[in-house]
Amino acid sequence: MSTERDTQALRQALLEELYAGAFSGLDAMLLDEDAVRRAGAEELEELVRQYGLR
Repeated sequence: MSTERDTQALRQALLEELYAGAFSGLDAMLLDEDAVRRAGAEELEELVRQYGLR
């Protein structure tokens, strides 16, 4: 269960990053929203690295 919570927390953090970027004028960040919503744990980790969050 903890892994599921961690995955959801990571997904939420990425979505917040995307929305913040879009709000600041980087509208293209919204293109990744669907990928973040559908991603599994491993894919989320890769997206986190791509965005430089870890």
